[in-house]
Amino acid sequence: MNHWEAGYSVIFAAGIRYYEKLKSISCWDSKKKMSSRATRTDRKIAEVNSTAQLVALWLHQMRPQTQRTYEYDIRCLIAFLAGQSPQQTKLNDASLQSLTLNDLYAFADYLETSGLAASTRKRRLAAVKSLLSFGQFCGYLDINLGARYKLPKVKNTLARRILSELEVMTMIALTPPGRDRLVIQFFYYTGARVGEVEGLTWRDIQPGRDGQGQVTLFGKGGETRTVIIPDSLYRELLDSRASQHPSTPVFVSRKGKKPLKARQLRKIVADAGQRADIAEAVSPHWLRHSHGTHSLERGAPPQLTQRTLGHASLETTSKYLHARPSDSSGLYLPK
Repeated sequence: MNHWEAGYSVIFAAGIRYYEKLKSISCWDSKKKMSSRATRTDRKIAEVNSTAQLVALWLHQMRPQTQRTYEYDIRCLIAFLAGQSPQQTKLNDASLQSLTLNDLYAFADYLETSGLAASTRKRRLAAVKSLLSFGQFCGYLDINLGARYKLPKVKNTLARRILSELEVMTMIALTPPGRDRLVIQFFYYTGARVGEVEGLTWRDIQPGRDGQGQVTLFGKGGETRTVIIPDSLYRELLDSRASQHPSTPVFVSRKGKKPLKARQLRKIVADAGQRADIAEAVSPHWLRHSHGTHSLERGAPPQLTQRTLGHASLETTSKYLHARPSDSSGLYLPK
């Protein structure tokens, strides 16, 4: 072996030793990272010892209306598991830790025969899936059974829940002047949700430009938006104001001067729908859908309607256009 070959051998051997050293360091670092991950995974995220505690933690940051709805959805599951009615059921009457996939599918089958609307069934199952996922995240549940259940697709019935302009104007005209008429007008012209109107105070309503008013709405997903109130409606609202205190509710009950609850607001709109001879029960959300559709049909920019309604995505706003198309390929066929 000449001196060049000897030199290469020394360099090669040194390279091998260096490689082995790097390899050992890498393995030790990987083990350290794995150990760190294990430590983080083993750490308790929340103190949960019962179904009721899990549900309370899950609902904690949701809006009151959403809390009531989702709590009842979960109560229906517990009632099904316990063989009771939801009204007689407490959340701890059945443990989610003993829930099986068979139970989940059986509950879904039960909902199919319950006579509930498809959208209600889907929401109820979506609430259960969300809770089960949250339960595994907290460490209360070993596995997330909801991940194995696929929500059913629901027929889009939006077109049936959009009123014509004539129907909306008839509802307003046939409602006596005063609080109830203002409620209907407010829902229609602002596109507000029930939960946004329920807690509305005069602090949320301020003068805007050109004699118009504006209202600050705190809505779905914890988002806040400011919506213009047409000048005529704004003046009528101001004329109806009985107290100058900013924390006074805008829409109050006739007894006790307490704020109108969601149930009362829905009844006001439903009664107006009956007076206008609308076949189906009209809800405040129908007026919201009608606002979106009518504004787009009258030329409002989609982005403006999106901001007014507080939609997170423009795709949601565009559904109003698809629900009331202005053209179809069938119109081009021979007659």
